Amino acid sequence: MRSTPTRLIWSASALLLVAAGCSDYDLHRPDKVEDDAPGDVDSGDPEPSDEPDIAVTPAIIDFGGLAKDCPADPIEVTITNEGLADLVVSEVALDGQGTSAFSHDYDNASELTLAYGESHTFEVNFTPTAWVDYEIEVQVSSNDPDESRVDVPTQGNGAEDSMYEEGFTQDFHEEVDVLWVVDNSCSMDEELQRVRDNFDFFITEFVGLGLDFNLAVITTDMDTAGHQGAIQGGIITEDSSDPEAEFLTNIDQGSSGSGSEKGLAATKAALSDPLLSGDNAGFMRDDAALAVVIVSDEDDDSSTSSSSFASFLLGLKSDAELVSFSSIVGDPVTSSDWLGGCQEWSGADMLSASAGTTYVEVSDATGGIFASICTSNYDEALQHVSLTSAGMTVEFQLSQEPSDLAQMTVTVAGNDVGNDASDGWTYDATTNTITFHGDAIPGPGDDVVVSYPVASECGS
Repeated sequence: MRSTPTRLIWSASALLLVAAGCSDYDLHRPDKVEDDAPGDVDSGDPEPSDEPDIAVTPAIIDFGGLAKDCPADPIEVTITNEGLADLVVSEVALDGQGTSAFSHDYDNASELTLAYGESHTFEVNFTPTAWVDYEIEVQVSSNDPDESRVDVPTQGNGAEDSMYEEGFTQDFHEEVDVLWVVDNSCSMDEELQRVRDNFDFFITEFVGLGLDFNLAVITTDMDTAGHQGAIQGGIITEDSSDPEAEFLTNIDQGSSGSGSEKGLAATKAALSDPLLSGDNAGFMRDDAALAVVIVSDEDDDSSTSSSSFASFLLGLKSDAELVSFSSIVGDPVTSSDWLGGCQEWSGADMLSASAGTTYVEVSDATGGIFASICTSNYDEALQHVSLTSAGMTVEFQLSQEPSDLAQMTVTVAGNDVGNDASDGWTYDATTNTITFHGDAIPGPGDDVVVSYPVASECGS
């Protein structure tokens, strides 16, 4: 399941200042025209078995901590037949110490038959009757010849002022292709200099992850020959002699490009034929994840909508989790009273941008992130963009609401992490998430364990 896109916003203002000598801002864009939806994509899924093939989800049932005699919300369990022959489910049973605290509503009175692709859902319930930990198995028996019984570990605990513990794993893509789309129009002078001065935060973090990567740069210029979606400076890989230096050179595209910034059109051209099999050949690999990052001080001027472009981008891979689009742009329009955009002083220079609403909408639709181009904190913004491009995250949503942050403990890869906004974790009560910062951000494959108390009163 794709998580809600993280938004990283460090500054915003309704005031828009245009760089002197440049007038490529166009605040009166024509109505967008949606492209046709992309064609079907071969999912590459393996052929189903000729035999019955059972699948049971979730793989683990965890009710967490509950006050004694307080019933938990039921958890749904789904049985699916992924084989071509009929699956016959003969029984659902509970086994282990403390089964009396659990129950289910599956009907064992008669056999259940599921054809290929059919599913059946039942509920498991839990009410702790003592201040102890409960660990049992929900056992599903069937005629699957390879797996006649599926055992689903099931746990919960009764606790006074219940302590709840949950775990996460830092996912990542071992192979990833990252396309940077840079606004090279004349209004970007100050912003590009600020970005150039800080791009080492991105490339150092990214290369340090030890991934198999392709990095490439295009511009938002669809009018000038030699641009129009073509990769600038070549493809950078982990085998390049100096990936950091090459990337910093390629990202420096000047500010003499077209004033009609078309980042979405340029991206689509870069990832489609004839460029994809021509000038850009070798960039997008079949088995690699794909991340796109846009840097612009204006909204998109392409003749496509955000939803149409997101459909195109997600259709390039069989799994939507392998695609992301992140935006370093002006703050988006959020209401009729807020025109979006941003401004920020950077020394003697004023950074300013109009709202990048279209780009942010694509980020929202693809699980990417938004960072304000006017931010004075580019190091953290680019660090987060780097991690997101690799399929990682700095933010983890909790399933319960902590009742006392002072009792919350967090470990990463078995090491304790403190509550610290620089090199630790912070909690956001609005979204019920913990966010990691600096050196505390979990690395690829790291396990994260969060323990915290939850209110012990029974729910209404």
